[in-house]
Amino acid sequence: MTRHRKGSLLFLCAFSFNSMASTQCDALTGCEKKFCEIEYQIKKAEQYDNQYKVERLTTALKAAKENCTNEGLKDDLREKIESNEQDLTEYQADLEEAKRDDRADKIRKYEGKIEKELRKIDKLKQELTEIP
Repeated sequence: MTRHRKGSLLFLCAFSFNSMASTQCDALTGCEKKFCEIEYQIKKAEQYDNQYKVERLTTALKAAKENCTNEGLKDDLREKIESNEQDLTEYQADLEEAKRDDRADKIRKYEGKIEKELRKIDKLKQELTEIP
């Protein structure tokens, strides 16, 4: 199997595992959802006999159960939103500069980055509203 094909296969497997964890844990919110997602990753690591990953995830789960609070998750999301909004502001300034310089390639680049950043911010805000 070629290196590219192996990488693609691993990516697809990882993507499908995350999708399955997502559907399994979607009904949960806050810390319970976080625990569910880590537990799912542990099960997958066990299936692939990846003991190192099992140990690391088990440690992460223990720490999460000891320290996770819904308010803490909200604070983390608020920080991410603020950081992404700062990135958005920078991209908007870069876009304005590209427009002044009449650089079509840069304009497309920054419009794409702005769209991507707006989607991230919307997703984070949605996650924030779902935490009790």
